[in-house]
Amino acid sequence: MSSFDSSSLHTLHQLQSAEALSWPHVGTSETSVPPVTESPRSTGSIDRRVANPDTSTILVAESDETTRETLAKMLRYRNYKVLTAATGRDAIVAVQQQHLDLVLMDMDLPDLDGFRTTRLLRQWMDLSALPIIMVTSAASPNDVIQAFDSGASDHVTKPIDAAVTLARIATQLQLKSALHRLRQSEERYALTARGTNDGMWDWNLITGELYLSPRWRSMVGLDGTDWQPNGATWMDLIHAEDRRRVESDLEAHLCGDTDHFETELRMQDGHQTYRWMLCRGLAVRDGRGTAYRIAGSLTDITEGKVADALTGLPNRMLFNDRVQRCVDYQARNPHNRFAVIFMDVDDFKLINDHFGHDAGDDFLVSIASRLDTSLRKSDAIIARMGGDEFAVLLENIRHVDEAVAVAMRLHDKMRAPFPVGDREILTRASMGIVVSEWNSDSDQPQPTSEDLLVRADTAMYYAKNQSELPYAIFNEEMLAENRLRLELGSELRHSLERDELSLMYQPMVNLANGQTAGFEALLRWEHPEHGPVSPSTFIPIAESNGLIVEIGLWVLRKACQQAIQWKEDFGRPFMISVNVSVRQLSATGFVEAVTEVLDETGLPPEFLKLEVTESLLMQDPEHTIDLLHQLRDIGLTIGIDDFGTGYSSLSYLHRMPMDILKVDRSFVESMFDSDKNAALIRSILALASSLELNVVAEGVETEPQLQRLRELGCHFVQGFHFSEPLHPDDAQATIHREWIAE
Repeated sequence: MSSFDSSSLHTLHQLQSAEALSWPHVGTSETSVPPVTESPRSTGSIDRRVANPDTSTILVAESDETTRETLAKMLRYRNYKVLTAATGRDAIVAVQQQHLDLVLMDMDLPDLDGFRTTRLLRQWMDLSALPIIMVTSAASPNDVIQAFDSGASDHVTKPIDAAVTLARIATQLQLKSALHRLRQSEERYALTARGTNDGMWDWNLITGELYLSPRWRSMVGLDGTDWQPNGATWMDLIHAEDRRRVESDLEAHLCGDTDHFETELRMQDGHQTYRWMLCRGLAVRDGRGTAYRIAGSLTDITEGKVADALTGLPNRMLFNDRVQRCVDYQARNPHNRFAVIFMDVDDFKLINDHFGHDAGDDFLVSIASRLDTSLRKSDAIIARMGGDEFAVLLENIRHVDEAVAVAMRLHDKMRAPFPVGDREILTRASMGIVVSEWNSDSDQPQPTSEDLLVRADTAMYYAKNQSELPYAIFNEEMLAENRLRLELGSELRHSLERDELSLMYQPMVNLANGQTAGFEALLRWEHPEHGPVSPSTFIPIAESNGLIVEIGLWVLRKACQQAIQWKEDFGRPFMISVNVSVRQLSATGFVEAVTEVLDETGLPPEFLKLEVTESLLMQDPEHTIDLLHQLRDIGLTIGIDDFGTGYSSLSYLHRMPMDILKVDRSFVESMFDSDKNAALIRSILALASSLELNVVAEGVETEPQLQRLRELGCHFVQGFHFSEPLHPDDAQATIHREWIAE
């Protein structure tokens, strides 16, 4: 429903019906503008002298389609260029991708309301750069207050008065133009003032004469020399990768395309290394507009460029530079050794998804602070490499064990919970270690800093997915595995359509009667070239690139189809267990997707068991408990996989809607190693009994293990002692099998 009142519609009608003039159509180039008639509610005529209306672009962010189109027509009628958005996210994208002069923002936008959208925009565009007029409710003065608090420049109220709205738009555009001219003037004065503190330069474009202040010379290590550059020869000091861009920026200003010259560049200093500089200048022009002189300043901004803005740690650029210095020093001193530790924080994306990016930023700051206080500055340099990745440089070590000791120290620091809002989050870090080994007599080229970082990153990935330790030490075989991983990641996207994925089924045995109680569905990938690919290899790949959501849904549907087929063949349903990954459970619409699969296949929900790993449950227990309750309400059976290996808290455990605890195979394998290990299983069974839960022990491979589990009162078992995972036809043959003789 339109938010225009009757008087405003009357004004628009008057505008449209002016004799000999018609309302311009969207996308036309009509430039005739009818005289503006006064609205019955307005107190005066609208000032037509807006700031460059032919070039002003206005974004109309309005949820109501009728109101949005009416506003767009009204503004196009006044020769404004108009873009539209129906949601807050669309508005943000438009501001990021388009040059806009003003935004007309509805406070009642879906997804992100107008207030939230405005606050987000204000984080990187101030009032003078982008005026925002908020459309608020006339019935609520608090809306007006909230509009200004969120960063709005002005407001209009609903129902919208066309004349008032046009007048306020014109005022804001005039104010923006005035502020722009004022800023230009202030920048000229500020540039001159800064020149006295930084390096100052003055270039006569006619004669080529170039004046460089003593401070300028000192900044680039040329103080006390007789170096006298002429014309553009000073650009020889600029890094080769930056020079073309600097020349382009300078030419754009001299040609009049930009109102001032400003560029960032790397310039050599007296130590033959490069420092980051901000170079600014203004051209002096003759009566024809031709530049004949340009002067400005040079500011050293290296510290700002090499420090991470969020954490304050050194950034990737500085870290690379320090590593390269170590490489160069080792070339002159082959016996010197150093190490790089590359660290990745596990499941950081989940924190961003569940708690928001502000909480994610706080989390990273906490990590940086904890890591920074864990290392002595004289021993190491720690940097944020981007995202949730950090790196440590140990500049002088004698043995790899020293790097391992540092990695374990960092691991221990990361084990304590991190506060995120009003909650505490448990996480862990995976680390890759590379130690410099360079033989000057070898034919192999000397590794660069980037080479070492790639190797450390490769080792980190190995630690994350294949190592029981929190770290891995790089070896050459890892590079081959990394190349294979990249290849598999690309081909995994096509595995479903090529019918390369399949499910195997491992029987679960009921110890009370020795019969098959159900099956666990296990995913397999038969690669056309590499043959069977281990799930421990391709599942982490699917997790990292997001394919696990699509593949997981395929597994769920396929397993349910098989379960219903066995129900039809044997006259009774069997429990089917499906593992759920971190990405699946956190994906939007997971509960709805499970419901849809059950409806589609016809499997009774009580015969579908979803198994969630214990460590996943504790990453965000409140959110997980809510999801599990939703799944339980559908009628599903819920099991905790790998129980005993995570960080379960009893304060959460008794609140979780669970049916089954699944004892990790590591406990079964070690149950005869000591009385303590057997006591652990006994404790898990006692806990399950008190919570009225069944227990499944996995990894049963020997008869003594089976007998001990029966004595301890375990309910269900599975493992190679009974059967390896089987193809559907072979699994079907085990349905009536008596696994345990009386």
